[in-house]
Amino acid sequence: MLRLVLLGRPGAGKGTQGIFLSERFNIPRLVMSSLLKEEANAGSNLGETIRSYMEEGKLVPDEIVYQVLRKRIMEVVDKGFILDGFPRNLKQAEWLDKFLRSNKIELSAVIYFDVDELTVLRRIMGRLVCESCGRTYNIFYDPPPDIRRCECGGNLYQRKDDCYDKILRRLNVFNEETMPLVDYYKRKGLLLAIDANKGIDAVKEEAYSIVSSLLS
Repeated sequence: MLRLVLLGRPGAGKGTQGIFLSERFNIPRLVMSSLLKEEANAGSNLGETIRSYMEEGKLVPDEIVYQVLRKRIMEVVDKGFILDGFPRNLKQAEWLDKFLRSNKIELSAVIYFDVDELTVLRRIMGRLVCESCGRTYNIFYDPPPDIRRCECGGNLYQRKDDCYDKILRRLNVFNEETMPLVDYYKRKGLLLAIDANKGIDAVKEEAYSIVSSLLS
């Protein structure tokens, strides 16, 4: 049974790899942003509180995040889990340690998808999305035949959040808040790093090999 945490800069590909690992090894993937949205749509009192924060564009307080995550982890604990998007800082990591320890649950590993910032900029700034079918291209790695149109004929556009200033802001937040978790989990002997500058298939192969070794 595997209990994993995934870490990586924006654009590292941990979402793509998390989906792959979840499907390949049949492990529930817990994405914090999705869990909060699901609870907000559930109609519960907690969900209404979460919805109010989201509608006002505010961050959901940690104590509420903990309530949601606590419930979901205990629902899937017998199947294992892959945590994506949590923890984001040392305070959250320390809470997670305490919660898991109190329930006699141990993390199997923390997989860090290590990617340099130049690669992040190319991956995110190079994205073009089709407004008709939703297909994503990248002008550097997977360019469309026509930079204005998708192969389906739909117009291509760049997401507002994929601009230089916003990407740098996200990278700065990661470096300040989340990067310390790499050393934190390294000291605990849990960190396993993957060179995520490589192509998707190469990263996928390495991630598969790492997780397979944890099961053997």
